Amino acid sequence: MRISELLTQKYQLELKTIQATQSLFDAAHILCAYNIGALPVVGHEDNILGIISERDLVRSIVEFQDGYFQKSVADIMTTDVITCALDDPMDDVYELMVEKKIRHMPVVKGEKLHAMLSIRDFEFAHRRLMSQSLVDSLTGVPNSQYLTDILDAEFNRYRRFHTPLSVAVVKVDRYSEISETEGSAACDSLLKWLAEIMVRETRAYDSIGRTAEDRFAIVFPNTDGKSSARACDRLMRAIRADATEIDSSGDWSSVSIGLAQADREMRDGERIMMLADERAETAAKDGGNCVEAPDAEGDSEDGAAQTTFRARREALENLYGTD
Repeated sequence: MRISELLTQKYQLELKTIQATQSLFDAAHILCAYNIGALPVVGHEDNILGIISERDLVRSIVEFQDGYFQKSVADIMTTDVITCALDDPMDDVYELMVEKKIRHMPVVKGEKLHAMLSIRDFEFAHRRLMSQSLVDSLTGVPNSQYLTDILDAEFNRYRRFHTPLSVAVVKVDRYSEISETEGSAACDSLLKWLAEIMVRETRAYDSIGRTAEDRFAIVFPNTDGKSSARACDRLMRAIRADATEIDSSGDWSSVSIGLAQADREMRDGERIMMLADERAETAAKDGGNCVEAPDAEGDSEDGAAQTTFRARREALENLYGTD
């Protein structure tokens, strides 16, 4: 990120400056009135001549004592001012501020003062970037990497305490077709709509993430196969019910769900995710709009050898009833 981009995210108040000939009392008054920590000192055509901070003022009171009110900004301002430009990388400027132990950075455009940044602006931007790096920008749920980290932590907890762990993968059945016929905007709307339903229909301690262009995954901690299968059934019902309110056919919202659960023979959380993803693909190939899950005996490292049950479209229709 460049300094120019950082400035677009900053709530810009009117830039406050001061003249070198003004009194220290004037400087203290401006700092107090606008709750800021430093003032750039400018001369002709806004060329920066120096900078004065709250710390400078405190030191000047001790140094000048009774003569404080007769002193001007020029008497104490720092003239060797470190500045940055609009094209400078944000990280480089932040590192420089930490190295030089300064808390305020004037931004110049050519020869003229353009803006003023504090170290808090950089810290806020850094936190925001970190947050964005963990979240899918379209749907607002964790991205694939973040969800993988969550799954790894839950798998380690499963291995240590032997608590059940399940993972579901939710795949949009007609994603490519929707993209080709209705465009990417329609796909984006569908994905955001699905994310909202999944957040609404899952528990606070379940974790939802977008793992690919056309699919999501749900991590169900401390949840066995039967409970996670019921959760997937509830999710499927909610998707169908909400879709009918928008489009009576509901075909555009068809999803396939693959479910897998941790087994003591599995090496890591990635294996559970892969198995759930394989089952979502199988469900989609069998016509979609169904859940594919392990049988009562659960999963093992040889997931392909396990018997599965499928809540196919016909069964779902019976479950929902017909009006």
